[in-house]
Parts: sequence; structure tokens; C-alpha cells
Amino acid sequence: MANYTILDEVSTKHSTEKTLVVIIDGEQVDTLDKFYEQLMIQLNLDDDFGCNLDAFDEMINDLDWLEENNIHLVFKNYDDFLHEENDESREIILTILDDAASEWKRDADTKKLRMYIEPSELAEDDLETLGIEYASS
Repeated sequence: MANYTILDEVSTKHSTEKTLVVIIDGEQVDTLDKFYEQLMIQLNLDDDFGCNLDAFDEMINDLDWLEENNIHLVFKNYDDFLHEENDESREIILTILDDAASEWKRDADTKKLRMYIEPSELAEDDLETLGIEYASS
């Protein structure tokens, strides 16, 4: 099963008792700093979060402080996501998320990480370029 799903329409996902939905809106997240800010707010990260790709990788593979077992990252306005950064930054984040979701799948009794992207040809191109499998819905 793919870790990413490209949605056919705008997402209506919302958090529940067992699922945390994290919204990453590309219109508001055009730099890595803004991406880290959103993660700090929505994932209740400590102020000592390192705000760099290594810290992001470590954090997304931990998530022990979250009560919810299912974590869904929903990318809105993907075409604007990190548009002030180079393509490599966006691709590294996609790869880190895919690797983390695969790791979480190996331990059935832990968290489940899934990524959803609202309709975007750029997202499809990015995932295909990286060789990351995705589903459509």
C-alpha cells in the first residue's frame, strides 16, 4: 500500500480521537522555516525542535508524545509548497515522509503515518521523479 495518496478533490479530513490531521497549506508554507513552524504548532513540538531536515527526520520517526495512533498529513495547494526553496528541499521532505511511513508500517502496534495531497500535477511529477509509489482516490 502506498504511503501517499493524490486526492481527486479537496480534502475534508479532520482530526478525531484516534487520528491527527496535520494540514500543510502551500500558500502559507513557502519556506522551510514556515514548514517547521507549522509542524511545531500542529504536532505540539517542544521549543527545542531543531528546525532542520535532520531534526525533522528524527521527529517524524518518533511521534511518541502524540496520543493519536494515526497521523495524516494533508498537503493543500501543493504547487505553492516550499516555492521559495529549491526543488531538492521539497523532494527531501517527501522522501523523509515516505521512509518514515514505511518504517511505521513495519511495527503494527505503533503509529500509522499517511500523506494526502490535494489534486496536483506537480505532486505527481515529484513523486514519480523520486520513484515514490502513490495511490489515487
